Amino acid sequence: MKTRTIKINDEVMSASVIAFDKDGTLFQAEPFWLALNEERKKRFIKIAGPEHSGTWDQMMGVEGDTVDHHGLLAIAGEQEEKIAITALLYQLTKNPWVTSLALATKLLEESNAALDIKKAFHPMPGAVELLEALKEAGYVIGIVTSDQHDRTVECLKLLGFQHKVDFIVTPADVKNGKPSPDMLQKVCRNFTIPPGELLMIGDSIVDSMMARSAGCKSVSVHEHEDMRKTLNDTSDYLIPSLSKIKVDWD
Repeated sequence: MKTRTIKINDEVMSASVIAFDKDGTLFQAEPFWLALNEERKKRFIKIAGPEHSGTWDQMMGVEGDTVDHHGLLAIAGEQEEKIAITALLYQLTKNPWVTSLALATKLLEESNAALDIKKAFHPMPGAVELLEALKEAGYVIGIVTSDQHDRTVECLKLLGFQHKVDFIVTPADVKNGKPSPDMLQKVCRNFTIPPGELLMIGDSIVDSMMARSAGCKSVSVHEHEDMRKTLNDTSDYLIPSLSKIKVDWD
């Protein structure tokens, strides 16, 4: 009988279900964040005025071509973004809150529809190979993301994996998004596994915090050493790239 193992930095660890974050883990984060920010900002300035372009970027955590990996654009789910945008519109336009909320909702819907998936999403090196190796070895694999379900499916099409994942969980499926444990707890319930059998692979502190809160294992993947230092206290494993995850199938 064949045996399977996962090695992180050459250390063997046990898991039967593997959950991946999407942006920053399977796909390069910055191209997506910046493309989405531009689509949203150009709609925002039509409402609030071009003089507030800098205010928008400051709120989102964007400076030129740099995105704060701990900021609103990088970390927040869409519901959190909606509230933040509503508050900014309320402050700048003096429109009633309900009007500002409707404008924020429309802004998000239009910018989501306008985003060019093929241009905005660039697969991480080794992402497809790792997914294929895990699938071949019989692991249950899926996506736990703060992004929308439909956009996640479109992204998986770029990897040829839209029909191969066993689950996709987004904030719409639970009461609380990251860093709450809700999404990982849902995965554990759905596959009837103890939390210790689920491995969460992500790039941000909300991924590792979610895993720790749920009692799951976590791998934090980030190419920048300073970011790995930030993730050290909440992660079980720290690696610079997906290439440090090996699947043995003997």
